Amino acid sequence: MPDAQERRVPERKVTVTHEVTDTDEVVIYDGSGSQLLVLNDIAAGIWLMIDGRRSIEDITAEILDHVDAERETVTRDVLAFLSQLEDRTLITWHEAT
Repeated sequence: MPDAQERRVPERKVTVTHEVTDTDEVVIYDGSGSQLLVLNDIAAGIWLMIDGRRSIEDITAEILDHVDAERETVTRDVLAFLSQLEDRTLITWHEAT
């Protein structure tokens, strides 16, 4: 059963997301233009699922539908990436309703 942390819902702050078709990379620019992140496939998938409605639990479940991995491992990786986004002030949090 998911804990309270996994029920939190991340929401993107103002950013520009660009998909580079030549390389299949996703690039994020923050609202001020001072930060640039190039995301790998998994990080890009997580980023694109951050919609202010999906919880960490929802995002983890979606990833598990597409990869063969342990729930604990995927949850840990999702939390680590979201923590990096939070540290860069690219997301905010609210509780699931």
